Amino acid sequence: MNTNQVDTSLQAVVATYNGFLKHPEFKEIAEGSLQLIKESGFSKILVDTRQTRVIQKESQEWIDRDWFPRAIRAGVKQMAFLTPDDFFGKMSVEATNKQAVLVGEIDIQYFTSINAAKRWLLSKNGH
Repeated sequence: MNTNQVDTSLQAVVATYNGFLKHPEFKEIAEGSLQLIKESGFSKILVDTRQTRVIQKESQEWIDRDWFPRAIRAGVKQMAFLTPDDFFGKMSVEATNKQAVLVGEIDIQYFTSINAAKRWLLSKNGH
């Protein structure tokens, strides 16, 4: 199930991506995250990609060119990614964010443990 929800205890939006997503499905989840950021006023996103396979090139390019600039304007400051165990899935997630990491306006960290990701996000309250 692909979901977006607000976690008030984390003061973050939680986005869950599962399986191999076609670009329209991927885009819908990413747009939903951004909408909840705007509605909630939070600046953090926990992105659960543990069940993600490979992210399509079209989706990678769209996130880089279109979504990340809008996320910065919407006030996103931190993103914690729960990465897949699968090597190709992990590389795909990291490749998708490579340009945003270089730009450095959003603090992006990768985790294999949900508790570690949540601890990191909680440490960023008010930042």
